[in-house]
Amino acid sequence: MNFNEFVSEVKDNIKLFLPEEYENVEVSTMECQQLNRAYTGLMVRKEGEMLIPTINLNQLYEAYKAQPGVTMETVCRKIADIVIEAPIQVDLKAIFNYEDVKDKLFIRVSSAEANKEVLENAPHQLKEDLAITYHVAVDKDENGLSSMFIKNDLLEQYGISAEQLHEDAMKSSPRVMVPEVSSIGALIDEMYQKNILMLTPDEREMLQETLQESSEMPTFFVVTNTERVDGAGVIFYPEFMDNMGELLGNDFFILPSSIHEMLILPDDGQVDAEMLRDMVKEVNATQVAPAERLTNDVYHFDTKDHVFEKADRFTERQKEKEAQAAKTEKAGKEQPDQKPKTKKHDMEL
Repeated sequence: MNFNEFVSEVKDNIKLFLPEEYENVEVSTMECQQLNRAYTGLMVRKEGEMLIPTINLNQLYEAYKAQPGVTMETVCRKIADIVIEAPIQVDLKAIFNYEDVKDKLFIRVSSAEANKEVLENAPHQLKEDLAITYHVAVDKDENGLSSMFIKNDLLEQYGISAEQLHEDAMKSSPRVMVPEVSSIGALIDEMYQKNILMLTPDEREMLQETLQESSEMPTFFVVTNTERVDGAGVIFYPEFMDNMGELLGNDFFILPSSIHEMLILPDDGQVDAEMLRDMVKEVNATQVAPAERLTNDVYHFDTKDHVFEKADRFTERQKEKEAQAAKTEKAGKEQPDQKPKTKKHDMEL
């Protein structure tokens, strides 16, 4: 069964798996473009409903293909469960009132290039080739966070400028998505503590070896939020990079691990940016899902000049500074002695 046939099967049969009160629902599909992904979405709308979930059919189709034993009945039952459980009790008037949502704003970071079309219709700020976008936390519980992406039409309805939106989101983000910083070793140790009782002896030995290896690696720090979802934006929280530099006592490199976290490595003058870039490329290609990738680049924060930039641009800027300093020093040495000459006068007594 190809994807189009899969979509038709779902549309034609989903009502059979829904309760009686869904008998007259409207079932439709649409092409959706969201940050980091485009997909065919299924919507099941009751009369009068304005806020409904959009179910990613591409994702379900991939799962269907990957599991030969799964039937279309299983797929439709799963979708029905999502439809029934997903409705969120939300005051729509509050969502469209800026004064009610400005304390629920938070930022996300994504690849500007990969999301070029989406960003054309949404307020955003660029930080090199990373894009900061703005979102409203609609509902947050033990199952996770439901949010709304602010696009240009909603910004217009709010009646504020993109600059005001950015300023308010920067104030509220640290409260809505609380920052978290830890060393990679500490994270591995946390995993070890949580899973130790569930591991086989061989798995336990492998994890212990990983812990030993991590202790011998350079000290990487993981920057994310306490949810550990969409946490890469924490790096751009107000004064975060300045505070991190003060804590480390040094400049530092920033590696885009994924949309969920950034990695920080102190710049002790011994680290090769090209090597770090190769590492990011390899990890992206082998361990990070395409929808969760940021970029293949490496960034740097200069604590003296308070500048966030690509690592290669930092290197160029340092060379320019050194060349200018050498030029100034040379000019100073070539300058003739300009000490004022005093004229001697004969003095009569």
